[in-house]
Amino acid sequence: MNRDDQLSAILSEGRALIASCEGSPDGEVAACPGWTNTELLDHARMVWGFVATQVRAADTSGPSRPDIADAAGASDVLDDLVAVLESTDADSPAWNWSPDVTAGFWVRRMACETAIHRWDAEDAAGTADPINHDLAVDVVDEAVTVAFRFQRSGPVLVHPDCSLHLHATDGEGEWLLVPSDEGLIVTKEHAKADAAAAGTASDLALFVWGRGKGDLQFWGEDSQLEAWASVAP
Repeated sequence: MNRDDQLSAILSEGRALIASCEGSPDGEVAACPGWTNTELLDHARMVWGFVATQVRAADTSGPSRPDIADAAGASDVLDDLVAVLESTDADSPAWNWSPDVTAGFWVRRMACETAIHRWDAEDAAGTADPINHDLAVDVVDEAVTVAFRFQRSGPVLVHPDCSLHLHATDGEGEWLLVPSDEGLIVTKEHAKADAAAAGTASDLALFVWGRGKGDLQFWGEDSQLEAWASVAP
């Protein structure tokens, strides 16, 4: 997806997330034990406000403390986030935990995170729609190239000791993940691996973010697949 598509996804997925959370506030979020949609919406609101603060601060030395008004509703915070991302050059500095300390990092990060949490909210409400194919491909790609390598606690130094092939069957999207002494090597190719998963891009996106196996087909040992599913934070 290009930047404009990602920005549109943040807004549309965010609005759908808000609608599901407000429509089913007591729905239990399976991926976040102990949370209902009420807590999920508050989490999303805080994340959107935090990211807007980092982009505005343009300071890569460390995270800037967000100042989100208690009275600011989730819709207002979402609109503010989209506005600041739209008005900020993608190459502008913005703190995050990856080597790509730019505002552009946050555009994709927010499109992906908002899509996953929109699914969480709808799943809790019993009405989960799949993630759009192109957005789901972005979600998988960001997970395996960024989240599987860099997390807020620091670089990911340990990976499962087996290779993994991911194959979207509803369009573009293939990845080969190979752990090495130099770190995780990710290529976009069709190749044999120790373990593999194939299915829609949406189901692959949910799998790599620990949301279950959906209707995916799997090859390999269950322990290998579970190890890869647990890499993302």
